Amino acid sequence: MAEEEANSQTRRQKRQDRRKKRREKNEAAREAAAMKPFKSRADRLNIDQLRYQFDAGARPNRYTVDFYCPPLGLQLEGVRCVTASLPGRQIETADFSEYGPTRKLPFNVGNDGQEVSFTFICDSSFADRFLIEAWQGAIFSGTGKEDVGNSVNPLFRYYNEYVGEIVIKQITRSDKKSLQYRIYEAYPVSFAPMELNSETTDSLMRFECTFAFRTWESEYSNPNPVSGINKGRRFLDAISSITNLKKGGNKANDTLTRFNDRLARLGGIIG
Repeated sequence: MAEEEANSQTRRQKRQDRRKKRREKNEAAREAAAMKPFKSRADRLNIDQLRYQFDAGARPNRYTVDFYCPPLGLQLEGVRCVTASLPGRQIETADFSEYGPTRKLPFNVGNDGQEVSFTFICDSSFADRFLIEAWQGAIFSGTGKEDVGNSVNPLFRYYNEYVGEIVIKQITRSDKKSLQYRIYEAYPVSFAPMELNSETTDSLMRFECTFAFRTWESEYSNPNPVSGINKGRRFLDAISSITNLKKGGNKANDTLTRFNDRLARLGGIIG
């Protein structure tokens, strides 16, 4: 009995010694970590790492704007448009609650008030302004030969007789299409005043025009494979693989599938 009790005490002592050594080792590691200099975000993300994760970048001055109105036979490609806007999109919500705190539920999709503005540079003949102003004038000029409308007595055409499309293309530095906006059911609604000044001799005249539209779609070409979208896509693929193991499918998997299909439209991501 005495020998067994001695062996038990020896084993207990060894366990205590091992625990003590682990505690000392962990404390030493924490102290060493505390002594290391703090690395800020700027240190972790230096210029070389940024250049590795980033390409030449999108330039706001590399774009084209084309206007089309098939009902009126207008086709303005490569007009002298010096500023343009890419419309945004908002989900409009309303407060709703069965009881307690309210929820914000979506009920409509907004598109920046469904208006977008462009600024054009004028040549000596005002050719671009003439064409766009003719488009606007055709809206209230009437449809018949006898019933001719004007700005005093406007006779508006049917909606589908004057709406067209606007195509805005963002171009890379290698002259490749990167992002394309297609704005549907667009037509000019207003012109901004043009100022004249006898003291201004070294600048060109410009005019701003606002177009109304109904909606728009975007199309991306060859996204960067190291983008966050690609990383997120691999994460979604992993989730989708797990949820596919369930028999009969589920709503979450169906939602992921639809979202994956939308991501696939960006091109150059799958694989």
